[in-house]
Amino acid sequence: MSLEWVPLETFRRYLKETLHINSVASTFCLMKKAVFLLQTTYPNPQDWLAIKPEERLSFRGGDRSELWYIIFWIWDSGYCEGEDQEAISRRTDIIKYISTRGRVDLADFPVKLGLLTNAEAEFIRNKDVSKKGLLNKLAIHMVSVMKPLDQFTEKDILLADLMRPNDKRYNAKVLRDILYELGHSDMPGKRRHRTYLDECCEHTRWGRISEDYRQHLKRSDALDYYMRKAGAALFRFYAWLDKREEPDASLLEYEDYLDLFDYFSLNAEGDKFSSKYIGNSLSFIKAFLEWGNGHHSFFPKQLDWPKDLYSGIHREAQGETYAGDGLAFDDPEFPALMKGAIESYQPDDDLEALCRAFWLVIASSPVRKTYLLNLQVDDCVLPLPNAPAAVGLYSPYSGIEKAKHRNGQFPILDSSGIRALNFLRKRANEHAFRPMWNERAEATYVHLFQLKEFPWLLNEKQIYMFFDKIAESIGHKDKKGKAHGYRHYLITHIAIETGNSALARLAAGHENDTMLNRYLRSNLSRKALLFATMKKYQDGDIAGRFIWRIFEALADDQMEPDELIKALGSEEITLDEFFAKFGLPAPTGVGKCLIQGACIFEAKCFSCHHYAIRKSEAAQAFRTLARLTKEMWNMMQGSRDFTTQNSKAAGLMTQIALLGDMIRHFGYSEDQIQMEIIKQI
Repeated sequence: MSLEWVPLETFRRYLKETLHINSVASTFCLMKKAVFLLQTTYPNPQDWLAIKPEERLSFRGGDRSELWYIIFWIWDSGYCEGEDQEAISRRTDIIKYISTRGRVDLADFPVKLGLLTNAEAEFIRNKDVSKKGLLNKLAIHMVSVMKPLDQFTEKDILLADLMRPNDKRYNAKVLRDILYELGHSDMPGKRRHRTYLDECCEHTRWGRISEDYRQHLKRSDALDYYMRKAGAALFRFYAWLDKREEPDASLLEYEDYLDLFDYFSLNAEGDKFSSKYIGNSLSFIKAFLEWGNGHHSFFPKQLDWPKDLYSGIHREAQGETYAGDGLAFDDPEFPALMKGAIESYQPDDDLEALCRAFWLVIASSPVRKTYLLNLQVDDCVLPLPNAPAAVGLYSPYSGIEKAKHRNGQFPILDSSGIRALNFLRKRANEHAFRPMWNERAEATYVHLFQLKEFPWLLNEKQIYMFFDKIAESIGHKDKKGKAHGYRHYLITHIAIETGNSALARLAAGHENDTMLNRYLRSNLSRKALLFATMKKYQDGDIAGRFIWRIFEALADDQMEPDELIKALGSEEITLDEFFAKFGLPAPTGVGKCLIQGACIFEAKCFSCHHYAIRKSEAAQAFRTLARLTKEMWNMMQGSRDFTTQNSKAAGLMTQIALLGDMIRHFGYSEDQIQMEIIKQI
């Protein structure tokens, strides 16, 4: 790459052959004077580049400036080519320079330079309904980067925010939308709302320490929810320090923290906050102080935290949490009333139709709101693992669910939910939505609640505005609904109507009974046999469809659990003794058949109600899974017209899927399972 000024004669050919200027002679004559002044003042480009972009002189010849020549020089010399840090710095320099030149019209340049197609330019013009020069702003960006849009990197995109800081008409978010709509990216724009943590990071004295802490939280994979709450507590902590005129937190002692506790206990009107709010806020401050304690001059060398008082507040907060109803509805009749009103409502537009479908699914399945809003279209509803007669919401992406569950974890309990899901899938197919990147899932797919334009996905504000509208229409304007309220409602009813809290726990996707008990506020009957049996299942000691035989027996008040089930629930007998007494070797070579007289149908074992497998048999299970996988591979390779509709292939696939689910229940990850299969093969 040469960093010399390009000869004027070459520039003249560029005006004629590339920009197709009609009156080349007169235009060049004016520009020639401006370029002469530029080259006289700065004999070589290095001299010009040494000046800050915003301080570079502007040279004029009549109504023409040196700008077109600079753009030509960038294009001809390849000044902005490359992906290293130096190239990025060059592009940053040029975009700052052009952005300080005042009003410039470069809208036609990207097409003439071959950086933008005519179709792309027309699309962007049509998108600019307010006629605010969107294409021109994009053109300034493109000639500064000197790349077609489909070659823009993330760092190139972020340069949009340098052109006009805080410009709502053109920024990185707007550019991402353009790239997504043109098919050059799977990641549309996302508007980021300011938080209290942002305010803390811009604090005149403590901004740097706040930014360091934010980066620490990011590296620790802290949830967005945690960072927002931590920021709010930190913002209030800084207000307390300012009020006391403290230079930092380095001199704080025991008595100071007592004052801090009082400060966090009362609102601006002097009313006491809830114990839960006080405890949570102080826990965020404690975590912040412990992070920097002894490592930064802002913090005290030794944290003299009032541990006894803090423990008391923490106990009160826990008690308040366990005693309260959380996000549950306050009126037991209201959930069903709202569901009926939502189901009979006729939507005014596509957005309302989406919101209606969302609430019908929420009212039909104990699913978490975030899981549902991030669900994919393909295979979003499948038979539940080990229970093909029932269907559940399915996602292969563990990241979209709070408890990291996969597969059909949330059963669909009502036909209206199924109808809503069918509507959503049909809608997605009719609109032919483009796949979109999902940060939680770390994958690209068409979303169940995808929109045609920004914000691209249905969001909380939209669904709750719809809920409030329906509530008001039936005379309940005062009722504020939360999606989680239906989760409480459904889980509680599962437990009450079946008498089986274990089934409620499984439907909720809870990992243990502690969280479930926070949902079940009423004093529901607990069966000792159920919990003893379920503990073996929860601990990952036993798997297989035999466990569903136990569920069915214990959920039916008319059914008396037989001797075999009682023995499994007993604390008097070990699993080894249980299998020795009741189990016979299964035809699979792994696991046990829990009936007197095992059958010979290996292919049906993993879906049989009498089949069970222990964690201690995982090694045998891996060998069997490897054998089945190898048989499947050989079948695929040895067939000229292989199809999954073949009964033998379908049977093998079912066995592999069921056995894989059992192994995953024992705590093995997908990677561990794959490595074991490879090792066995």
